[in-house]
Amino acid sequence: MRHSLGALTLSALVAQTGWAGESLRAGALDAQFSLTAGGANIDARHVNFGAGRVDQRSAENTGERAHWQEFYLKPGVNLAYPLTSELELLGAVSVLGATTLGDGDAGGYTRGSDGRVGLEEAYAGLHSGAWRFTAGRQNYQVGSGFIVMDGNLDMRDDGAFWLGPRSAFRDSGLLSYSQGPLGAQAFSLRTDDDLGDFRMTGMNLDYRLADTVTLGLMAFGVDSLTSAGQASVARDGMQVYNLRALNGRLPGLDNLTIDAELALERGHGDGVDYHARAWYAQAGYRFASLPLAPFLSYRYALFSGDSDLGDQHRKDWDPLSKGFSDWSTWLIGDVVGNYLLNNSNERVSQWTVKAQLSEHLMLGGIHYQFSLDQANYYGMPVSERRFADESVVFLDWIAAEGLSTSLSYNWVQPRSAVKEVFGDDNFNTLEMYFTYRY
Repeated sequence: MRHSLGALTLSALVAQTGWAGESLRAGALDAQFSLTAGGANIDARHVNFGAGRVDQRSAENTGERAHWQEFYLKPGVNLAYPLTSELELLGAVSVLGATTLGDGDAGGYTRGSDGRVGLEEAYAGLHSGAWRFTAGRQNYQVGSGFIVMDGNLDMRDDGAFWLGPRSAFRDSGLLSYSQGPLGAQAFSLRTDDDLGDFRMTGMNLDYRLADTVTLGLMAFGVDSLTSAGQASVARDGMQVYNLRALNGRLPGLDNLTIDAELALERGHGDGVDYHARAWYAQAGYRFASLPLAPFLSYRYALFSGDSDLGDQHRKDWDPLSKGFSDWSTWLIGDVVGNYLLNNSNERVSQWTVKAQLSEHLMLGGIHYQFSLDQANYYGMPVSERRFADESVVFLDWIAAEGLSTSLSYNWVQPRSAVKEVFGDDNFNTLEMYFTYRY
């Protein structure tokens, strides 16, 4: 824990430097400065249920325990310059440095020596009334990040795989319209090489229906940009369609929230047919009149699998550029989601409970039951589809303005499929992390 506690102290000192969160005017030019930082200390035991941590580059098994730290720092500036009374020039630049220390993450995607400093956001554009256009390296999220949110998979030299601070799409263009309850975007987004280097081009529409529900519709095509001979997942020619209803409320039940999404992957390209699906339905209720205002929710999610990964028909759901915005959204299970399953070929039942201990302190717990949609684990046949059960107890604390911290303990119990592939030990992690934004 020593590294994370030291980083917390460092971030508090950075908050006093005075430039972050400040604005600077030079004539008509307005510059808004920002600073984001994060750190984590993670201790994983009985990695891969006793089978051990496998380095993804050397294939070396480094043992059943992984203890590592991750840190990142991201300063940035947003610029605005009025060209006329109705037209504004926009721009933003940020730089991100990240590192991994110790053993490297439990999945073997990073080592203790990995890390680099590089450009994160760098875009320019125009804003006029309800319209906004930007092009370059930029962030973009649709809905809760179920399909589109993170354009960078933080592996190898990027460092900080668990924190995943890099998310900007490169070589991207975004045209947005926003007027009252209506929001629409036309987008073209390119991911990094670790995600597969592909481009998503399409449109998204959101409409807030009074105070009842936000309805969404998205459609886009996928083009693979990998070089000839470079290994990649088949994606070229894929068409993706998404319907969603988020933050739904029922008359007379203000404390009940309902969310649901359906997504389909169809199309044909490079001799491959795509026929995959994913969906979820979730209901949550806050007992506002009870002490600690407990919140209870249940969610069922399905991401289709493929019974034959060797043919030219892809039925397994491709998670594309899903993101992380809160516990289990959309990294489902901090252990299973990070190192074992990746929102494909899985069915998940999830129960969540949260209690507000004070204005700045929340205690919560989540229990997941994972099953495989098809009886194979990345092509390896298994006789039973029950995969694992993961449970987590977490404490979220807003320590100061802009500074959030969490402490969690996760334990994963192997079920039939895991025991066939890995082993029968519990896979446990103790995690402490912070994020600071100014």
